[in-house]
Amino acid sequence: MTSVNWKLLTAFEAVARHRNFTRAAREMNVQQPAISRRVAELEAELGVKLLQRTRPFSTLTREGEVVYRAISGSIMQVGSALEQVRRRPDRTCVSVNTTIGFASCYLMKRLPEFRALNPNISIELISRDQNNAYDTDTDVVIAFDHPERLPGSRKDLIFSERMVAVARPDVAEKIGDDPEVLARHNLLYLTMGIHSDDWTTFFDGTGLTVRPPTFEQKFTSFMVYLQAALNGDGVILGWETLLQDHFDLGQLSPITDRRIETSRGYFACLMPRAAGNSSAGAFLDWISGQGRS
Repeated sequence: MTSVNWKLLTAFEAVARHRNFTRAAREMNVQQPAISRRVAELEAELGVKLLQRTRPFSTLTREGEVVYRAISGSIMQVGSALEQVRRRPDRTCVSVNTTIGFASCYLMKRLPEFRALNPNISIELISRDQNNAYDTDTDVVIAFDHPERLPGSRKDLIFSERMVAVARPDVAEKIGDDPEVLARHNLLYLTMGIHSDDWTTFFDGTGLTVRPPTFEQKFTSFMVYLQAALNGDGVILGWETLLQDHFDLGQLSPITDRRIETSRGYFACLMPRAAGNSSAGAFLDWISGQGRS
């Protein structure tokens, strides 16, 4: 088994997540050249190129995608475990189970605010790839679905679904604002149960139909699905709130003005074991408030 320096992996994970060396260096509180050296050292150890260094944003190579998918969730879990181990005796711990996609795109950048507001509460973040693969033996589950299909004695809405077709800016520019052109383009499908008919729902009422997806157009992991769009491989359906950072950074662009709102959404669910747990309740109050702000 190959042994790789932890600092090299965490440096690469930060760059891959931000697609930017400067942002990654700022997050890790080191100088940008130090991050560059660590990534270069990791590439030398593995004997492959992991990143295409372009400006303003770097892109992952195929090998880089493989490594990033393998380590992204693990690094989150290790970070949460270390946070739990080092917590003071007077602190309480709330375990939060959510998807890697929600954690990466929405929760991680907001958690420092919660920790600043609640210094005596530690968050143990348990991430999963599949939306419905949550463990009910936890304090809080964050999942996407209709609320009546989710577990828990309390279900607080974080944000409702607002579907939007998105792609890399150069791909979006070629398609323009015509839904008919969009329907003929290379549409990528997230085939997890509740998402299998999303494109049909998106075009409902337009009179347009879409071709059944090929094997190459099907994805079972949201993070791989998202990466395909970032690579310029096609158009995905995403949630406007979840992808806002990618819009702000110019990594993805909405296509057409069409938005589809449904009764589904991301909900924070209080599990039975956390009944009466004021710390878990405080987390639900805070995360649902994030969606309203």
